[in-house]
Amino acid sequence: MNDPSKHREVRHFLSSNSISLIGLLESKVKVNSLDSVVRKICNKWHHTSNHSVSLSGRVVVAWDPSYLSFVPDLVTEQAIHGHAIFNNNVCIHVSFVYGLCNREARKSLWGELSHCADVNRNEPWVVLGDFNVTRYGNEHASCSSTTKAMLEFNNAVMAAELEDLMSTGCVYTWNNRRMGNGAIAKKLDRALGNWQWFKSLGDTYAQFHPPGISDHSPITIQMRVQQFRGRPFKFLNHWANDNRFLHVVA
Repeated sequence: MNDPSKHREVRHFLSSNSISLIGLLESKVKVNSLDSVVRKICNKWHHTSNHSVSLSGRVVVAWDPSYLSFVPDLVTEQAIHGHAIFNNNVCIHVSFVYGLCNREARKSLWGELSHCADVNRNEPWVVLGDFNVTRYGNEHASCSSTTKAMLEFNNAVMAAELEDLMSTGCVYTWNNRRMGNGAIAKKLDRALGNWQWFKSLGDTYAQFHPPGISDHSPITIQMRVQQFRGRPFKFLNHWANDNRFLHVVA
């Protein structure tokens, strides 16, 4: 994020998707340059980072104070866990994650998710970012095997009682930008919610956009915080044409 051309692309992404809270992963911005870079991308926004526990500042969170405030609750090398308070006093918990490449190192992240799950059990909580590991075999374009790292990730997700949000867009969220036999594509990025998220904000969904300046897909979640309701039920009109319809309904 030290490149001015990347600032322009992020500014355009923020405005075109009506973003008011963003997590930037692996920005590679030094702590003494962070204020300047954030001002160039989103002037007058507030921000925080995990530079205190990661020299490279792997996670930067920025937000528009005219819409919400963000309060970090737990800052670690692999995540910033916090809560956002909107102007109408609606509060949600958000974790921005950037998992380390090493399987053993990610174990501390899985412990964090378990801890946050207990703390946020009665509040809407969403976890999004780059986990650096897939959950299922079909999330790798050219390999369907299940590894120990994948099993550990799945165990952590289940232990934290999280589930993937409904989503649209790219299936494989990362690629090595090669062609032919050397091409690799995986789903390393995801958005997960707890039960309270689905109960309160069941009509939200995650969109995985095409990669731009990054080799990862940006994730957006569109929220309608003034319409808290359960997960919607889709009715298909052709059901009413089935001659068993009235019997089933009765």
